[in-house]
Amino acid sequence: MTWSWFDIAFPWIGGVAALVLVVLLFGTNLLRSDSSLSRWHDPVCLSWMATVAYLLHNVEEYGLDLLGKVHAFPDALCANLKLPPFPDCSIPPAFFLAVNIPLFWVVGPLAALLSARHRLVGFALYSVISINGLVHTAAAILTGQPYNPGLLTALLLFLPLTVWVGYAFFGKDRLSYKAMALLLVWGVLLHVFLIVPMLMFTRGIISATVLVWSQVINGGLLLVVMWLAERWLGPVRALSN
Repeated sequence: MTWSWFDIAFPWIGGVAALVLVVLLFGTNLLRSDSSLSRWHDPVCLSWMATVAYLLHNVEEYGLDLLGKVHAFPDALCANLKLPPFPDCSIPPAFFLAVNIPLFWVVGPLAALLSARHRLVGFALYSVISINGLVHTAAAILTGQPYNPGLLTALLLFLPLTVWVGYAFFGKDRLSYKAMALLLVWGVLLHVFLIVPMLMFTRGIISATVLVWSQVINGGLLLVVMWLAERWLGPVRALSN
């Protein structure tokens, strides 16, 4: 398996987009729902911050990790699956794009654009980053290895942002704890839907095409589920000053 130019370039493209979003978030009011609110209490800002966090996480996983290794995450994943490193690993390169592009280039920004009117949809990406942050942390603890590609941004961005959003936007007169539970449960299921097809592929049960499309669907389901859940849980009013 060989990498295309886009396989190598996509985390850096996303990293540039993240820097642009940071400038817009903290240097302008374009990505705010209410300029009278602190950015840290503005649901639209926090929704965009989730996208920024994961785009920067992609840079660490697929760009340059803390140990100076380029495109480190795929080989780390193959090692966990007891497969050889690339180019001999059987996981298709398109799999990694299918995991990341739909979720963090499409679903994340779309959720942020909808966040002013659809609060739970706006927080959809926190379903991913909350569990992914725990996965990276648990992997370091269980393997005894002090670092894995993505751990730094998981600790510095994912977990603090998740804790803050849980504290600031869920509870009495805010989003319900049922909504928080749904985000966490779906985050677990999303990772299950990522891991199980990989295992099925390595055992020859499904094809590479099915593996790749399973992840495109996985990303789309996050947005659909949060949209339907918001309708079930009822409308959420915007925060008042």
